[in-house]
Amino acid sequence: MTDNNVQKIVLPGQAPDGQYILSVILKRSYNIIAEGRCVRAESDQKLFPGDIHFEDPMNSTVRFEADFVPYKIATDVVLNGKAYAPHGEPIHSLVASLLVDRLRKDILIIGDRVCRYKRLGGIEFTDPQAFVTMELRYENSYGGVDIRSDPNLPSMYPRNHLGKGFIIGKSKSAIDNLPLPNIEDPDNMLSPDMISTGHFMYWEKQPAPQGFGWFSKCWQPRASFAGVMPADRQTEKEMREAYTNVVPPEQRKLYEQTQLPDMDFRFFNGASHGLVLPFLSGNEKIQTINLSPEREIYFWLPGEHPRIGLDVGTGLSEPEVVLQTVMIRMEDRQVDLVWRGAVPYPGPDWLPEMKKMDVSVD
Repeated sequence: MTDNNVQKIVLPGQAPDGQYILSVILKRSYNIIAEGRCVRAESDQKLFPGDIHFEDPMNSTVRFEADFVPYKIATDVVLNGKAYAPHGEPIHSLVASLLVDRLRKDILIIGDRVCRYKRLGGIEFTDPQAFVTMELRYENSYGGVDIRSDPNLPSMYPRNHLGKGFIIGKSKSAIDNLPLPNIEDPDNMLSPDMISTGHFMYWEKQPAPQGFGWFSKCWQPRASFAGVMPADRQTEKEMREAYTNVVPPEQRKLYEQTQLPDMDFRFFNGASHGLVLPFLSGNEKIQTINLSPEREIYFWLPGEHPRIGLDVGTGLSEPEVVLQTVMIRMEDRQVDLVWRGAVPYPGPDWLPEMKKMDVSVD
């Protein structure tokens, strides 16, 4: 629903201590003003109930992650866009940077290149091709699915199955013409002597994929944070006990020993490595280098801190408001801020008794 040109919604959820909460999620969009403070856009980007991918959800990375998150423990800072060669002149590599106040993240952008299999089993990388722009998507980062080493047994890189460069085997058919990532960690680059893992179990020794965009919920380590929500543990135990008798006797012991983990609330933050930050205030300076045709720009977040009021029939509550997401859309020259204000409530069984839901935003 929309009020005062603000996209907002009320979501039931839980806090990390198991307290049931009603969270008001609101989104405001701003135009980026170079060397100035962001100003409110004519219209706000809509709230996304689910993840929005660049293309086919099965074969492309996340463009916008769902805003329907009742509780994050930190601020996600995410940037969608491209890397730009300085002055528009073709270049073989460059470092692109995103700075949030004193925090800085650099990624190395490299032109297209492949592996070459040399005689006697040697490996070399071709020189990178020149480029003017490069899409900042995890498809261009390290990762992928190895179907070259053994077509009958594909192996997926658990940190990013949509990337490129992940290979297990060392044969010519596996190595020759293998596409290499365009986006790397400048402090931990791939090299010919480490390109092949030799065995799937050694995937953790490989570089982590780099970027400024959303890091998928199904990739490691984020996927490992998922589990049972704190207030649902008792229900989970009761259901587990109820199902025990239908498990085949020969599997019952293993079933009883296998427990679902507790939810680690880090799961709900999806920004790239190094960009999940202690809650921002919303007036920070943002600086980008080689992420626009101007090469370097800086701006300040708008400095607005909304006040949220929620009345569900028990009186008006004005919860603390925190900034959950800073979504920078560089190609649109806009930034979306997603805020949360949460109030406790008795729980899902109480919802049919709720007499009203009045939300105010100042």
